[in-house]
Amino acid sequence: MRIYQTIRFQGARNTTQENALIDTGADISIIPLKLAVMIGAWRTDQTINISGVHGQSRTLPLGVAHIYFPSLSEMGGRFVIAISDIEQKPIIGMDILRPLGINIDTRTHQLSVRNELWEAFKTLSGVGVLTFVGIKILESVFEEKR
Repeated sequence: MRIYQTIRFQGARNTTQENALIDTGADISIIPLKLAVMIGAWRTDQTINISGVHGQSRTLPLGVAHIYFPSLSEMGGRFVIAISDIEQKPIIGMDILRPLGINIDTRTHQLSVRNELWEAFKTLSGVGVLTFVGIKILESVFEEKR
């Protein structure tokens, strides 16, 4: 089953929302050249060699764009992405999903966030160990992540 999600892409020139394929088998995310040009993705002098599922290999330029998940409270940030003149739709891979703690719920086929700090917070509060100091520490950690 293919899972698509509305993603907000932002570059130096523009912001837009596109349906993107969420691909947990992809190590790197790819956006179409047309989208990169439209938003004004920042260019880098770097390239990456990628291999497809059928073993075909190609070298793609790398760019930088802001990528956000509107359905997950605008979670996101600035990411390095491959830019392709072949793909028609953006592909969001593990290079973006993993650092944000985003998983796919296998029952609902929806995206969810598993944040280890948040899970620890819920566990501590559930057993009554959490104190005022603990709350302040978690607040400062979450502020640093923003």
